[in-house]
Amino acid sequence: MGNRVCEVLGIEKPVIQGPMAWCAFAPLVAAVSNAGGFGVLGVASAPNELVREQIHKTRELTDKPFGVNVFMIPPLVEAVLPVLIEERPAAVYADILFDLDPELCKVFFTPLKAAGIKVIVKASTLKDAMVAEEAGADLVIAKGWEGGGHVTPEATMALLPQVTQALSIPVVGSGGIADGRGMAAAIALGADGIEMGTRFLCSEECPIHQNAKDAILAQQDNQSVIILSSIMEPCRQIPNAFSDELLALEANNPVKDVEGILREKFGPCLKNGMHDGDTEGGSVMSGMIAPLVTEIKPAAEIIDTVIAECKEVIARSNSFEF
Repeated sequence: MGNRVCEVLGIEKPVIQGPMAWCAFAPLVAAVSNAGGFGVLGVASAPNELVREQIHKTRELTDKPFGVNVFMIPPLVEAVLPVLIEERPAAVYADILFDLDPELCKVFFTPLKAAGIKVIVKASTLKDAMVAEEAGADLVIAKGWEGGGHVTPEATMALLPQVTQALSIPVVGSGGIADGRGMAAAIALGADGIEMGTRFLCSEECPIHQNAKDAILAQQDNQSVIILSSIMEPCRQIPNAFSDELLALEANNPVKDVEGILREKFGPCLKNGMHDGDTEGGSVMSGMIAPLVTEIKPAAEIIDTVIAECKEVIARSNSFEF
């Protein structure tokens, strides 16, 4: 029996690249797909012109399957759906934080599946994972709080086995995975594959600024912080002047007084940090696993090394004595 993630997505290796905004553009996505994994464009809130442009650029670099992510917010879904139907990527990656709307799923998933497009849903709660399967998702990514970017309170170690136990469709583990040990742990918890984000930020093909890559490589244990918890949009990043400012605003003011200010300041933070290289005034998002990322490598080497390490770990566990 083959790997279910590979069968659903038409790929060779059950490794999905996280769709990180201002990071997961055509060069990285194509490199991951060319290496046998599944690259995903991080264009969730981008204008349609940019979404179409990135799809075309990716197709110039690979003939392998890849995906496009979309935030499950009605205006964004309505705006980008015609582009997705026309361009027909292999899969659409439905991105949510909390409370997946079953009705929105019907509106969005039905035409995608009719067009032959697979549907991936990132779920950070068991409830959302179950809603996703009921709504017709082909695959669910269960992401725990250890990951970078938007997170939820439940850890991967607790979330993943609940989701794999409850669902019949393939499940991918995400959050705090950067090497073969993490992949083996996800498999042991019932996952059919893994998603990695932070590890691919430090790939040769990832088009973020070198300052951002250097900041990730320099990160030490327990150095990440979570901003925007007060407005129920918790987001993990490397601590800097920008995060200090937002955390101070959250700590010292009623939410209703600063919610608008927080959203306004957050808007350009990823472009400033990841794309422009302002690692103090912008945001460099990475997961808690960043200390295990110690060098920049080609995406293909990252994938093959993780899988080889995973096989070694599983082989060692077979000889474990109880």
